[in-house]
Amino acid sequence: MAAQKGNSFFNNSLFIFITRAFPTLANLVILLYYSHALPKPIYGLYQSFWIHLYFIYPLACFGIHVLIITYSPSFILKLARSISKFQYLFYLFWVGVVCTLFAWLEYTSRGMDLGFIVPFLFILVFAIGMVLESIIIVFKNMKTMAFINFVYALAFCLIHKQVLNTNFSLRVLFTSLLVLSTLKTLSYLVIVLFRVKLHRDDEEVDSKPLSEIRKLWLHLGFYDILQMAFGGLDKFMISILLSSTLSAIYYNGSQNIPFLPVLLSAAGSAVLIQLIKVKSEDENVALIRMMNQLARILSSIVFPVFFFLVFYSKEIFHFILPEYPDSVPVFVMYLLVLPLKAYSFTTPLQKLHKGAIINIGAIADLVLAMIMIYPLYLWLGLPGVALSFVISTYIQASFYLVYSAKLLGVKAWQMIPWANWVTKLIVFGTLFIAIHYITSHYFDGKIPLILGLSLMVVIIGLSVGVELIKERKYGRESSQTEVA
Repeated sequence: MAAQKGNSFFNNSLFIFITRAFPTLANLVILLYYSHALPKPIYGLYQSFWIHLYFIYPLACFGIHVLIITYSPSFILKLARSISKFQYLFYLFWVGVVCTLFAWLEYTSRGMDLGFIVPFLFILVFAIGMVLESIIIVFKNMKTMAFINFVYALAFCLIHKQVLNTNFSLRVLFTSLLVLSTLKTLSYLVIVLFRVKLHRDDEEVDSKPLSEIRKLWLHLGFYDILQMAFGGLDKFMISILLSSTLSAIYYNGSQNIPFLPVLLSAAGSAVLIQLIKVKSEDENVALIRMMNQLARILSSIVFPVFFFLVFYSKEIFHFILPEYPDSVPVFVMYLLVLPLKAYSFTTPLQKLHKGAIINIGAIADLVLAMIMIYPLYLWLGLPGVALSFVISTYIQASFYLVYSAKLLGVKAWQMIPWANWVTKLIVFGTLFIAIHYITSHYFDGKIPLILGLSLMVVIIGLSVGVELIKERKYGRESSQTEVA
């Protein structure tokens, strides 16, 4: 049974990651393609649309897409039936206000020329798609959703290429993408309606009072908005207070690592889904075990990526952004927060309905970073700004970990497989020091970077494989013990 649960957990994580990775990969490909193909002013307008969209859409969703994954399909259906018509209408009014705000922002942007209707419908369809995606994840129809997202990502790239090769127009581009997004969202809707019929007569597993759920929803909505604002706060402040040159240096050095946020989100969602059918009296033990399992698997991916990026940071920037060597120190400083991506610190608190604690940590993170920015900037320059956010994030993670352990009645060190992590940090760190020295000493040009990247992939594959073998063995031994 434990082995089956472990396999289910891994499969859920994998399919959720694949589903969300296809659009992320498509965006990354187009970002690199358009950054070289478009004039900088036009490319800036194109990017501003996505920046505004990702900044504003959490207001429309307001945590609903995050809340849904916490519960079982039967309980989600019960919640949907318990909401009054007035509450539905009020929420629709709120979404309309948010969509109007976004549409007005794009309509008044000089040179955008999208009109009002296209951006209004774009963010509306996007927000609906995010909510429907969470419902499909709870209903565990990930394979179909992964296929839809693969087709979407392919069409996304083809549309960009076709519009660029003809008479390029932002209006034509985003109108075409609106049609594509609508088709994807309608496909999601068909899946949801079909799955609702299958789960209509399910027995209810969750038994949380509606007042508690409403409180968690509000906290998750606020946290989602706060995270979006926090993610761009440093770039916003730098762009206002410093020169455009320094702003460009900082912006290029403070980029998020593609796919890692998607991976962490997928793994956290898989834990919540896996816990849905666990008996309430066994939830705490199962949660601790799954979080440790999550940490072992994620560290097998995150730690090699971390050491590769640290030791090959100069080579990466020389290859991708050769005109921005000054961004490397900022990039390396930002990488120091990467090891924390091997653990989903908010997942236990979300499962335990401690949304208030999540937001206290988020606000403290923001306040601490703001306090440290100026003195660290005077001390280290732009890398000091990045360091302020790194330090505040480590403090936030420690707060979440200690509080989660307290709620679960265990020691904080029991929440994370420390021995496993320390061993990996030592082994992977030593390997990449040796790999970087050998490749940079004996090879020139792009070859060291290619060799380092190839070895990183091999190390990740081997490490994840070892963890999965250990997990299966642990599952079999547990099953034998229970039978005995």
